Amino acid sequence: MSFSAAPSADVSERRAETRDATSMRDRLGAGARALAIIGLAVFAASVVGLATRHAFSVSFWPANALLAGLMLRHRAFHCPSGWVGALVGFIAADLLFGRSLPMSAMFAATNLLGSLAAAIFLMRLDPSDLALQRVHSVLRIVVLLLPACLVAGLCGAALVVVAFDGSPAQTLLTWPAGDLVNYLMVLPAILNFPVRRITPQQLWRCIRANRAPRWPILLLLASCIAAIQFDGPGSIMFPMPGLLLCALTYSVPTTAVITMGMGIACMTAIGLGVVDIGQDMANPHNVVSVRIAVAFLVLVPLTISSAMAVRDALLDQLREAANHDPLTGLLNRRAFEHKLRKRLAAMRDHGGRLAVLWLDIDHFKRINDQHGHLAGDAMLQLFAKTARDCCRESDLLARLGGEEFAVVARVDDAQDAEAIALRLRDAFAAQRIFWNARMVNATVSIAACYLDRAPDDHADLFKDLDEVLYRAKRKGRNRVEWLNDLPQPPADPSGAGEVDDAAPWVAMI
Repeated sequence: MSFSAAPSADVSERRAETRDATSMRDRLGAGARALAIIGLAVFAASVVGLATRHAFSVSFWPANALLAGLMLRHRAFHCPSGWVGALVGFIAADLLFGRSLPMSAMFAATNLLGSLAAAIFLMRLDPSDLALQRVHSVLRIVVLLLPACLVAGLCGAALVVVAFDGSPAQTLLTWPAGDLVNYLMVLPAILNFPVRRITPQQLWRCIRANRAPRWPILLLLASCIAAIQFDGPGSIMFPMPGLLLCALTYSVPTTAVITMGMGIACMTAIGLGVVDIGQDMANPHNVVSVRIAVAFLVLVPLTISSAMAVRDALLDQLREAANHDPLTGLLNRRAFEHKLRKRLAAMRDHGGRLAVLWLDIDHFKRINDQHGHLAGDAMLQLFAKTARDCCRESDLLARLGGEEFAVVARVDDAQDAEAIALRLRDAFAAQRIFWNARMVNATVSIAACYLDRAPDDHADLFKDLDEVLYRAKRKGRNRVEWLNDLPQPPADPSGAGEVDDAAPWVAMI
């Protein structure tokens, strides 16, 4: 006994060592990936920021917001190696622009602490707030960004005093304002930008299927041209009407990208002197004023877009509740008839073939009487699940009321329609539920109709299907009865030849 136990212990120990080694390799790989990705992203964003130092402090600095956004979007990057990569990226960019290593390290540490504070504060928010999917999401983000910007301002003030013997008060005035406007411009776009992998063909189909009106963008461009032509202190607000229309028209991710582009363009235009606001930008108060104006320029459209997204989500929920049966999740009768009318109209215009099934659970009242209404509800839910499993996503499934259901499916021919009906009948007959330690099962009677042309009045079709359903009940239940005779397949086993269009099985409703 003791002899056989030793190898078992050795095997368990070796397996534990293998798991530990694998886990260590995974952690090292994730750490190296975070260091490389964050380092490259911060380096690129810092290069962009350093290249836009056009006019005193009016510059665009996306690195801190990009770093915080990546940490929030991909929590796996929020690790020591990720932050080390950010530090390396900051330093490398400063060295590239000729700053000394000690000075680069101090600036990098200041930016790193500000980004770390922003990430830690914003991680307290619900993910729906970060995605701007709640009413006060933008306000919550701004409230948590303010202390993070203050932390960055305090670090910047210490840097200015130590490295440049400058004024800490002036730094505390300009640094937090600059961080805030950069966060508001970049962070929403980073947090909401879609990253789903799709092929170019899928992207093109998506664009064609969701064509949004272009006139809000055209109005925004026109207002930007007006801001350049009629410069002055108020020209910063010229694009506001166009931004508001974009917020009312486009989705949150699209609006976030538009506001980011608008904020960057505004800061760059003022820095380059393309837009003359008539203010001395050497004055720190004017710098702060410009930054706050740009912050509001992007803040208001984001707030409106977030509110519109919340409204649309609530409307979708109400529409879902109004169109679906709460117990089974299938379409209710009103929504089913509406969708069926649209499908029949498309059939008239473009052709096609449909199978229409009326289904009724057999002896349902007996289930309620013997096992209770909760068991009856469970049976209805079981049938709904069975119908979903047997049908395609494009098929219409509805609960018409009580234990009566309907299915409308696109089919290739009559045999396809018959196969759907038989599959539904057999699949449900094979299902069971256990209720109070007793097995409960049921069957379904089906009235079916194959259509190769749309009827003039779907109400007559419903009436005829009701009569056929009663006939299926009278004939013994658990069966499929057809409103019209089904065609027989061609005699030629190769499938060659045409079926006579005037055959008596064609539905003439």
